Amino acid sequence: YITPDVWWYYMIELSFYWALMVSQFTDVKRRDFAQMFVHHCATIMLMSFSWACNLTRVGTLVLIVHDVADIFLESAKMAKYAGKLNLCNILFAVFTIVWIISRLGIFPFKIIYSCALEAPTLYPTFPAYYIFNILLLCLMCLHIFWTYWIVQGAYKTIAKGHMEKDVRSSSEEEITEDDEVDEDEKKKMKRN
Repeated sequence: YITPDVWWYYMIELSFYWALMVSQFTDVKRRDFAQMFVHHCATIMLMSFSWACNLTRVGTLVLIVHDVADIFLESAKMAKYAGKLNLCNILFAVFTIVWIISRLGIFPFKIIYSCALEAPTLYPTFPAYYIFNILLLCLMCLHIFWTYWIVQGAYKTIAKGHMEKDVRSSSEEEITEDDEVDEDEKKKMKRN
């Protein structure tokens, strides 16, 4: 039996990931474009498998573990856009800690461990079970990849005292509105 709150959680998250996957092709290209595409595909497949195979308990756990860090990342971005750089730095630091705990701690050592090693002792396995676990491991590999970029961004933030642009930006040639503002500020500083 699926409760209404789980149904809505799944439908909203599934819609969100489909929208991200489609909009990725029209958004600013990042260095991790391919990894992000794989992430969206794996997430959609995981959600579909967990829904179809009645594995919604683990599905909701995976979603929560992934969503908890995103709250702080999006808050840090909003603080940066609002010009609150100290708050941005604090939120980015919290994001980094929560990311590492949730995605490199809880996800592999609780969720993947339970799905891959404990579940077969309790329930009979079936073909989709193996695909499900492979997709979980795929997400784990992506977490390790992105942790490198996050730690690099955190290091640069500490070294420079403020958050720079997204470290995933693919080239210096792409100039966003934020970059134009930064260039204007640099020119003003040179004049003074």
